[in-house]
Amino acid sequence: MANLVKKGNTFVVRFRFGGKEYKKSLKTSCQKDAAAAQRIVEVTIHRLLTGQLAVPVGIDAGDFIVSGGTLQPEVEVPVVIFPTTRALIESYLEGKRKTISETYLASQKTHLGHLKRFLGEKADLPCNHVTQQHLEQYLFGRREIRDPETVTRERVTLLQFYKWVGTRQDVPQFPSPIVALPTFKSSKDRDRFRTVAEIEAIIERGGLNDEQAADAWECLYLSPTEIGGLLEVVRQNARDPMSFLLHAIPAYTGMRRGEIMRLQWLDVDLDRDYITARSRKQSRNRTETKRQIDLHAELKQHLQEWRRQRPKGQWVISDSKSLEPLSPDDANRLFRQPMRGTSWRLSGSRNWFKIGFHTYRHSFASNLACLGVDQRIIDKWMGHTTEEIRERYQHLFPETKKSAMEFFSLATASGTLVVEA
Repeated sequence: MANLVKKGNTFVVRFRFGGKEYKKSLKTSCQKDAAAAQRIVEVTIHRLLTGQLAVPVGIDAGDFIVSGGTLQPEVEVPVVIFPTTRALIESYLEGKRKTISETYLASQKTHLGHLKRFLGEKADLPCNHVTQQHLEQYLFGRREIRDPETVTRERVTLLQFYKWVGTRQDVPQFPSPIVALPTFKSSKDRDRFRTVAEIEAIIERGGLNDEQAADAWECLYLSPTEIGGLLEVVRQNARDPMSFLLHAIPAYTGMRRGEIMRLQWLDVDLDRDYITARSRKQSRNRTETKRQIDLHAELKQHLQEWRRQRPKGQWVISDSKSLEPLSPDDANRLFRQPMRGTSWRLSGSRNWFKIGFHTYRHSFASNLACLGVDQRIIDKWMGHTTEEIRERYQHLFPETKKSAMEFFSLATASGTLVVEA
């Protein structure tokens, strides 16, 4: 059925199959090995003739027989393409724009921005290059400069982002980098609100890096006089009149940025003097909650003038051409622009300022409490105010507490406490 022929120093096997003659080199000069290969060829031909084997499509019958029936077609391994971490982050944030509140979206954008800076060039490599070890190094590094509560929020953002990555059809499976990420607990209470002088004194003592100094300004409280001065600076420096409104509305109402962006003219009752704030502070709750805030006479004048300037559109804060609401990025840009080149911007190359939308919110509640406004009214105007928040701003007014204690006395004229039977 098959015979051996020696060609030079190499043995060649000759055999017929399917009406065709084959000559195949056995790639050996050893007669014993060649004889064994000959036997394999004969057994394989027998198995083919008896139906025990079949030559695969695309395989030469002679090569298949010499291989002993083991040769198989080469299978093309598909090229696995992973998108970059940077591209996935951009896609994730874009998809979240319509599903979570502007405030929560801004937080996630900040957190993932910190991650991109930490990863550096790795952010532009395929996403499977980022491992659990990288994320742990990132979180522990953040812990060195941030409060555990802040790092915990960043950790939650990482968990949500990588769980979303795991659902993507265009991302091949790879070991998840979020398995067993470390947790960070803090036993300390949130810092109380402080005045400009108090924060400046803390920073002047030294020992704080740029991020820690920026954190100190997160607790800033402004008095009415300071707010009035800041609004005047904004009015003079604003290139767009909308910038002034982005400062004035939270200063007079304590509204959050997202609530300001959702404010429509239907929510501004200039006849009965109140504003309706629409909140989606709880990111998992897509149902808006509403609360009414009394409209201050000075803010009313600003809004009336603004409506005369911009009579078109449904949104109080909107793009001048499309009449659609501003994006959070545009709102931040307009909010910060008047403070550039002033003492309200922090020194350094980063785009950091002493105040944000939340500063006006802190100050609004604090100043109302200072004036003796009933706490229930403050809670109603602020929305979702907790005892923890109250304790953060009420310390600013020790003279108010002192006057309350002086309303009564338990001492008699002789200085002895008298308890009636």
